[in-house]
Amino acid sequence: MDMHIPLGGKELSLAVFVSGSGTNLQALIDRAESGQLRAKIEVVVSDRADAYGIERAKRHGIPAFVVNYADYINRCATRAEAYRAAEMEILEILERFEVDYVCLAGFMRLVSPSFLQCFRDGLVYRVLNIHPALLPSFPGMHGYEDTFSYGCKWGGVTVHFVDEGEDTGPIIAQAVYPIWPDDTIEVVRQRGLSLEYELYAQVVNWIASGFVRAIKKGRRTICHVTDPKYSLIIRNLVEKAMNACSVH
Repeated sequence: MDMHIPLGGKELSLAVFVSGSGTNLQALIDRAESGQLRAKIEVVVSDRADAYGIERAKRHGIPAFVVNYADYINRCATRAEAYRAAEMEILEILERFEVDYVCLAGFMRLVSPSFLQCFRDGLVYRVLNIHPALLPSFPGMHGYEDTFSYGCKWGGVTVHFVDEGEDTGPIIAQAVYPIWPDDTIEVVRQRGLSLEYELYAQVVNWIASGFVRAIKKGRRTICHVTDPKYSLIIRNLVEKAMNACSVH
């Protein structure tokens, strides 16, 4: 059984979730405003009032909302109840803006299975995430640090659909960059971030064009990108990462 992600040929309506500076949000905004993104960012949601991503959204006239999980935790009897209440508030916001997809962009909260069910229909997933490592290696919050500390010679970034696990959802696309012997973690992080900005937008465009196919294979869902230019695009991303490095 397989299924194409719907909405091919249509500009997508996105909600972007942030917890911090929002550099991936800014990259999506820039591409949307320049006509390079087949999507409109309808709303930005943050779990932190001090997230700079909120300011980025406001500067570009994008509605932005803060859903304070801490307030719910203080008011509710259990953390699980608090998370359910916070997510209900978020879902009410998203319903107002009729978003097609949710893009997690440095959102430091796990989303619950009940939330995900609102954005999933069988093999059609509608919550995306960008991860700073080559999944399934190095899941969690510190992908760049874990990749660097392990001594990997190549690092990478992953865009995947979100399921009920931590960074376990179906992988859509990945891109890699070299790690040289005298690199620092900051150099590695900046090299990876430049790939994140390009790959996330590219995946959004593939979904909008109907180029993402989800296939059930055993217990796992596998994604294939059917764009005839897929290999060329990925090769160009890797070459750009190589060319950005000094010669060693």
